[in-house]
Amino acid sequence: MEVRCAYCKCFIAKYQKVGESNFVKMYNDRIIESSIDVSVYQGALFCPNCGERIATRYITQMDKKEAYRFVPSAFNKKRVAK
Repeated sequence: MEVRCAYCKCFIAKYQKVGESNFVKMYNDRIIESSIDVSVYQGALFCPNCGERIATRYITQMDKKEAYRFVPSAFNKKRVAK
């Protein structure tokens, strides 16, 4: 998956999506490439171009993994070839 800002179309991340469920969060360990440094702690992801908030960081309850929950209308996604 390729994730872009819905406001300015700036590239945010390339992500390895697993499963058929809706795309509502990104696990940190599945981010392949990003225009934002996700290796350092950030409470939220902001577009590097326009500054809009794209997602909020949280720890999942079920498996205790770091993930970013998307703001519903703040991103666009597109499937890309492997």
